[in-house]
Amino acid sequence: MEERDGCRFGCLFLSRNVSHGSFSGRGRPTPVTTVNPFQDVTSSDYYYEAVLWAAENGITAGTSPTMFGPDDTVTRGQAMTFLYRAAGSPSVSGSSFGDVPASAYYADAVAWAAGRGITSGAGTDTFSPNSPCTRAQIVTFLYRDWV
Repeated sequence: MEERDGCRFGCLFLSRNVSHGSFSGRGRPTPVTTVNPFQDVTSSDYYYEAVLWAAENGITAGTSPTMFGPDDTVTRGQAMTFLYRAAGSPSVSGSSFGDVPASAYYADAVAWAAGRGITSGAGTDTFSPNSPCTRAQIVTFLYRDWV
């Protein structure tokens, strides 16, 4: 598969249109909620606050109502969805790639990202939404979204 774009995804959500809760001295958002719906995330996990914050801000709902999947691989569709939701899920029009069905949960996110130049796809008229999003893709998507 020809790789034409990188993924840009990171932890710079602080300037996005999401509620930020209170901030610690290091500038990280603190989740408002203390209720953890995910059985596979514990308070001793280094990502605990990040997961609660992302869930309460609608950036992710987990892999089920009770599971987050912290060790799961993120797909390209999921990565675009995280970015799109962190941006406040702005309205979009039109479609983006032939392999992104209009009914897919990530369709608006991919169209938004393509429209902003965050992604140019994975080949001719393809986005490959179910392919793993590599570290290189993630940082490229973040770079294109934030710079």
